[in-house]
Amino acid sequence: MKRFYWLVTLMVLAVATSAAQAQSTAWSPSMNAVGAHGFDWQIGNWSCTNSMPPSPMNPTSQTGTVTRTNGGALLYHFTGENYDYVSYDVYVAKTKTWLGPIALADGSYGSESTTQTGMNIVWTGSFYPPTGKMMQVRDTDVISNSTKFTDLGEFQSGDGTWKKLYNLTCTKT
Repeated sequence: MKRFYWLVTLMVLAVATSAAQAQSTAWSPSMNAVGAHGFDWQIGNWSCTNSMPPSPMNPTSQTGTVTRTNGGALLYHFTGENYDYVSYDVYVAKTKTWLGPIALADGSYGSESTTQTGMNIVWTGSFYPPTGKMMQVRDTDVISNSTKFTDLGEFQSGDGTWKKLYNLTCTKT
């Protein structure tokens, strides 16, 4: 009987420990952008709609995939009508910074970064459209939950004001 009691006790402890570990690895909004796995919730397939008028750099809709690379970065590949976008999100632990180099099939390229965490993240950086004229850009991401977020893209005009480029609503599919 004593052996049975110890066996049941060990089984209860094993199940409780496993449940606690599973619960601690579940995504929560407060974990967004925290550490090297802070954007893992984005891994998967996405569908995005743009509420702004379409342009060659920002179609009405786009679909994409987010995957983890062998080196640990996240790889984003999104396509739409006459649109092909690739970027990485790379975490630099020493500075707690996310870096995001960007390239489009039309020759546009740039890079943004952020040190922010939480449900509202602002990325800032530089972008070079096919004209070659550098623009200061920022993206404001608002995370609703692990399957939906918005991304407001803006550029800084010559007079210093921020102008909207796109306003995406993205849903995990």
